[in-house]
Amino acid sequence: MNYFKNYFFFISGIIQGKSLCRIFQNLEIQNVILSGNIIEFGAEPNSAKNFSKLAKKKKIKKLDFSDKHLNHRDIIKADLNKNINIKKNFYDTVLFFNVMEHLVEINNAKNQIYKILKKKGKLIGSTPFLYRYHGAPSDYYRFTSSFYKIFFRKKFKSVKVKNLGFGPCCLCYSILSDFTKKIPLLNIFLFSVSLIIDCFLSIFVKYKLNDIFPIAVYFEAKK
Repeated sequence: MNYFKNYFFFISGIIQGKSLCRIFQNLEIQNVILSGNIIEFGAEPNSAKNFSKLAKKKKIKKLDFSDKHLNHRDIIKADLNKNINIKKNFYDTVLFFNVMEHLVEINNAKNQIYKILKKKGKLIGSTPFLYRYHGAPSDYYRFTSSFYKIFFRKKFKSVKVKNLGFGPCCLCYSILSDFTKKIPLLNIFLFSVSLIIDCFLSIFVKYKLNDIFPIAVYFEAKK
């Protein structure tokens, strides 16, 4: 792993007050090309937090947003714990970031997403792993990359997963940054030192540190 390849991208995110988890996820979505019909769950129109804003776009036909808690005329209100009333075989891509840990009926959610995807459509998302409790309104689960490989392969044709993180020190920084996020210079210092130590530690092990100390897990699954 090249620990310093995207160093300034992380520094920029830290200055903006973003968590390390969110910065990793933002980095991944920037490599995604969206086209056709798209729906983003856990999002609302015109929000700066939307992952669809960060992805590359090519011939977008329709971009929908869905959240079960928000009442807005431009939002599809759908509870993935239950059967959803959304057109079948319609979407080319479903964006599913930081949603699944807040759902109880995860198997039902998987089936509902599969139902609305076109053939060869993609599910793209991520969930935090070694990360603080965050209710929206409740936080139920943490999922490993091993879990996602098995979970999605029972339904989807192909599955790719990736552990997001650097190592144990950056993981500790990720937890501490909740308390220091209003002090950007301190955060930059703590992150930089943590990154250097993780880079040094990686010399002494044969495995990837982010596979043992992931902050989040990213996944892609094709119908």
